[in-house]
Amino acid sequence: MYHVYTEGMSEPPQMGVREFRAIAGRRIDAAHFLNQPTIITKNDEPRAVLVSYAWYEAQIKGTG
Repeated sequence: MYHVYTEGMSEPPQMGVREFRAIAGRRIDAAHFLNQPTIITKNDEPRAVLVSYAWYEAQIKGTG
């Protein structure tokens, strides 16, 4: 089960790949519209983070 990240929380939600696949659209919308990252795990090991494209672009350009 995933936990929705809300403003003021220190940690974004974490979920396994299988769970992420089932709700990917919702987490992509949360990243884009609400700026809520999601940590994706495999075998309980963090492997990737889903963030908004705007956040990613700012990091690449060094403005974030």
